[in-house]
Amino acid sequence: MKSDHGLKQALDKSFDDIAVPESLYQFAGELPDKFDAGELEHTPAAGQAPSVRPRRYRRIAAGSAAAAVLVLVFSFGVRMSPAFASFVKGVPGFQIAVDWLTDVRKKDGVQNAIDNNYSPIDPVTKQFGGTTITIGDIYLTEEELIYKVFVRTDEFDVTDEGRNQDIWVTPRDLPAGGSRTSTSVTTEGNKPVLQETYKFQLAPGEDSAGGLLDYGSELRFSVQKHTSDPELRKRDIDEIGKIGVPFDSGKILHNKVFRPDIAAAVEDRDWKELKVDKLTIQPTTMNVILKGREGWGYDFPREDEEGAPYLKDDKGRVYPYDPSGPGLLLKDGYLQLPFSTSVFFDKDVRQLVLHIGKVTVTEHKPEATFTLSMNEKFPKTVRFKDRDVVIESAEYHKEGYLQLKVRKGTLDKKLEKEVSFIGESLPEKSVDEYYAFMRQEESIREGLGIPGYGKLEDNGQGPYLNVYLLAEKKDSYRISLVRSNVEVTVDQDLPIDLKP
Repeated sequence: MKSDHGLKQALDKSFDDIAVPESLYQFAGELPDKFDAGELEHTPAAGQAPSVRPRRYRRIAAGSAAAAVLVLVFSFGVRMSPAFASFVKGVPGFQIAVDWLTDVRKKDGVQNAIDNNYSPIDPVTKQFGGTTITIGDIYLTEEELIYKVFVRTDEFDVTDEGRNQDIWVTPRDLPAGGSRTSTSVTTEGNKPVLQETYKFQLAPGEDSAGGLLDYGSELRFSVQKHTSDPELRKRDIDEIGKIGVPFDSGKILHNKVFRPDIAAAVEDRDWKELKVDKLTIQPTTMNVILKGREGWGYDFPREDEEGAPYLKDDKGRVYPYDPSGPGLLLKDGYLQLPFSTSVFFDKDVRQLVLHIGKVTVTEHKPEATFTLSMNEKFPKTVRFKDRDVVIESAEYHKEGYLQLKVRKGTLDKKLEKEVSFIGESLPEKSVDEYYAFMRQEESIREGLGIPGYGKLEDNGQGPYLNVYLLAEKKDSYRISLVRSNVEVTVDQDLPIDLKP
């Protein structure tokens, strides 16, 4: 691995014909005078002696600095000083690129790794017809692969959000799943550049000692062009090329894994604890694996919301929950919490505290399923959570929905809000049929005055609650009952020791 110089060179080579704003040329031309006037000074790094140069050398240096400004801007501000980064953000056309790279690097842990002299795998640039691809900021661990992709193409307009063509760059031959996590476009000049980040994680069930590092000494990527036809509900995927990125596995740092024996107590009618199964500390990010109840789905508030989980080290630094990209599919009952950046390089940290604020849960495996016949006698009683749900009547409406009347008071008030009635799946529709169906669905909801289907609604009809389900007209229906979108407050701090 090398420093950012490799990524800078690769990007320079790829995008050397991006138009340069006049303001940048003006700044470069003024640099010699700024040096002579003493407006720009060299500040030595910590421990480095100040440099003393004759005045005649400073004008030569200033000319080189002007060229360096152009090179650094074209490299999207890779490892810039804070002062220079501040300047570039003010240059028209480059603010998007610099802000994007700066923010993303902080969030995905790349900047932290670079600051600790752990450089990414060398970038690679390759051209396929009218499309130029650069893959950079590549970090690989036993369990995770993250990288950034820069795309310039003459094949389609990357600035058109409604375009029906796209470029994907995904790993080949790796037992990992994932996708893009963020995307942006810089539009300066006549050569717009698509900027993207990707994250892939080791597939569940892969238990080899080295994980992703066991799969050779070269990362192989597939460059694919995706073309969609909404009218025909069709997507074509054509591989336009491959990119190989060599790496030295001996220079890759290995994860630190901890198995703490701790759990958060949960006050809920159906589950009592949320156990911490594993903490993985990687050079760029940290992942926590929790064990909950099988057959349930879990959703945590995002990093900027109240009740979001976070990690905090014993120096007071907070590492936010970062669920960007697809979640890792684990075996039933297990879930992953990824956190932004890492304590990997700080050997003085002895403890992390995992804070669990709130979690929203939904049952995926129904505890109660019943058949409702339109010809049977009512009332009909269904058992759910040790309570009787009494259905007083069922009526199908020609507009396309099924209405059930449920007796009030058979469920407690909390369970009345949590329970969802799930009907049968509707048949697939063509594009035109789908849009017509959505217009009809919206009209039905507005007419009924409800936010959605499957929930108990009090429409002021005396002793009854109503449930509405979109459905085809049939003689009988298979209906399930689950708890859904239930917010549970945990609000606990769980200490995880990192030192023996």
